[in-house]
Amino acid sequence: MTLRLGLYLPTWHLAGGGASAWPELRSLARDAESLGVDTLWVADEPGIAWECWTILSALAEATERVRIGPLVTCTRYREPALLATMARTLDEVSGGRLVLGLGSGVGPGDGRWPAFGWDAANHVSRFGEAVEIVARLLHDGPIAFEGRFYRLAPPGPSLGPADARPAPPIWVAGARPRTMAVAARWGDAVNGGSALTDAVSVGALRTAVDAACASVGRDPASIALTGWTRLAVSADGRLGRERDDTIAGTVEEVAGRLLEVHRTGVEHLTCFVGDETDERAFPALTRDALERFAAVVEAVRAAG
Repeated sequence: MTLRLGLYLPTWHLAGGGASAWPELRSLARDAESLGVDTLWVADEPGIAWECWTILSALAEATERVRIGPLVTCTRYREPALLATMARTLDEVSGGRLVLGLGSGVGPGDGRWPAFGWDAANHVSRFGEAVEIVARLLHDGPIAFEGRFYRLAPPGPSLGPADARPAPPIWVAGARPRTMAVAARWGDAVNGGSALTDAVSVGALRTAVDAACASVGRDPASIALTGWTRLAVSADGRLGRERDDTIAGTVEEVAGRLLEVHRTGVEHLTCFVGDETDERAFPALTRDALERFAAVVEAVRAAG
């Protein structure tokens, strides 16, 4: 299987002030699609970024081939049955191109939660129930559910007009054992919490996933590994060399490292492309970054 590569759209406040307006986001998305990028992602960061699902809906209409999704949407921000309905509808609008990334959020460490009225207590336990509800609704249809935090009255909610489209793939973010166990129980893929830059970092993710699968009785071969990394691409290959969370080098060197990660079992990587003149800056997507990334994609496809 070919390594699939994705990019974030810059929907949050920019370092220089302001934010990307929708016409610019749409243009970047269309250019990325034309260059062969496999996936485009939107962050779910209320108060910092444009509202995730509104942008995703517009993105579904603005593009034709590229897969789209939230990476990741926090299950605490929306009631899980409503979130499942939103996902099913967006999958219809996009023609089956949604990848549903789910995460628990930062919880008590995120100062925005009280501002929006969200209770951050027991956020991992709530996450487990929410992911179960979303996954079962999308795969099985209406269900009744009686949990500690959520209740769905019999016969359970409908997700809208009936059709035969399969459920979108569900990627569950996992970092520590409890969230990893949720991912192992309900996810089609685990999205790792740390940067994947080489065989060692992928090995650590695989070890954690194997342990989580053992804890829930799942075959680890049945769940895909996905993750993220930072890329620092430069003509002389020196940009970003000192960063542990970065794949740095020339176009050919970066492509080679990406393929190394792929050969150790990772199916998809979402990439942050560093600023050409400042290795500390990693914008999600700019015109210059897109051009550098396009060269890496071409090299990966040629070598892979």
